[in-house]
Amino acid sequence: MDTVREQKIEALRTANDYLERLIPAMEEVISEIRGEMKEDTVDYLLQIIDGFNFMIETYNVTRDIVNEPEELIVDDVLEASVGRLSDGFSKKDYPAIAEELSSDIVPFLKVFKEAAARNI
Repeated sequence: MDTVREQKIEALRTANDYLERLIPAMEEVISEIRGEMKEDTVDYLLQIIDGFNFMIETYNVTRDIVNEPEELIVDDVLEASVGRLSDGFSKKDYPAIAEELSSDIVPFLKVFKEAAARNI
């Protein structure tokens, strides 16, 4: 196995472990936004988005492994989701953010986690 591939697999191990915590945290913040927001919900959301950004970066460097032998994640669809999420943040439209997280981002993270687990 070459060094680059080994590094990518190590990145997938890290992603798999990280996603064990990120996905439930994201589901928790979605329910807070949809229910009764707490004093720290927005701060919590921002921390979770930092984690999501880390996972996007990890996906970007491992996409060739994640999407072999078949394409599991369509980059254009992911990019559109991130764009809608960014739009929600720019408008501080928390219900729209929760909807985007729920409908597209969490499913992406779950597929990414499954792909990571399969490749480590």
